[in-house]
Amino acid sequence: MRHLVIGLTAALLQAPAWASDAPQPASPRDPLVASAPRLSVTSYLWATAIDGRSATFPPLPAADIHLRFRDVLKELNGAMMASAEMRMGRWSVLVDGQFSQVTSGGNLPGPFFSALKLRSQSTTVQGSVFYRAYEGASVSLDVGAGVRFWNLSNRLEILPGLANLRIDHRDSEAWADPVIGARLGVELGGPWSLTVAGDVGGFGAGSQLTWQGLGSVNYAWSEKLTLKAGYRALHVDYRHGGFSYDVTQHGPAVAATYRF
Repeated sequence: MRHLVIGLTAALLQAPAWASDAPQPASPRDPLVASAPRLSVTSYLWATAIDGRSATFPPLPAADIHLRFRDVLKELNGAMMASAEMRMGRWSVLVDGQFSQVTSGGNLPGPFFSALKLRSQSTTVQGSVFYRAYEGASVSLDVGAGVRFWNLSNRLEILPGLANLRIDHRDSEAWADPVIGARLGVELGGPWSLTVAGDVGGFGAGSQLTWQGLGSVNYAWSEKLTLKAGYRALHVDYRHGGFSYDVTQHGPAVAATYRF
């Protein structure tokens, strides 16, 4: 049963939009309003624990979820995640995407069925637009809005035993959440900086409510490469028919951003 719960919550492994880059102050020789376009690409990992309640495979009942990162990692058999941000003057556009697949299974009691196999896939894509509302010597503030697209897909296979009967059931759910958010960048001196970011959304258009918060300490390894470490939490409450997805993910995160 523990493996089944892990499989049902595989879609929770990834979550949208690690901020692509800490806001960078403009140089006096390169005013913010006249700066050339700058592209940055971020690769990141998020070691999430998961808490909440979910019913992602109706008609199976909702289950309480309390999983550590190592529990989820045992069932993971594929994941990709990356983001890119283009900044021009005070405006920037952020695109973030993740995909993960988890497969779990186990033997069934009794002679009629031999085993079950559950495959869960999650795809999330977010697009956001930010505006640099404030730019000081060591502090900068971006505000913005965007949309997170979610797609969760599950496949349950029950393998035959004496009954010579095979059950193959699939279910999926997709929705879009409008979000509004802000991102604060603070220069700490030398190569060090701090980023604090968050957003809130859903508003009944997709999920009932979704929010996330992120804090990270950043180290500029070179002019082009920045390393980051921090903590992130993401909550979503989505319900449709017998499908429910009311969970909070939280845990440490690390990232590397390369600026072109």
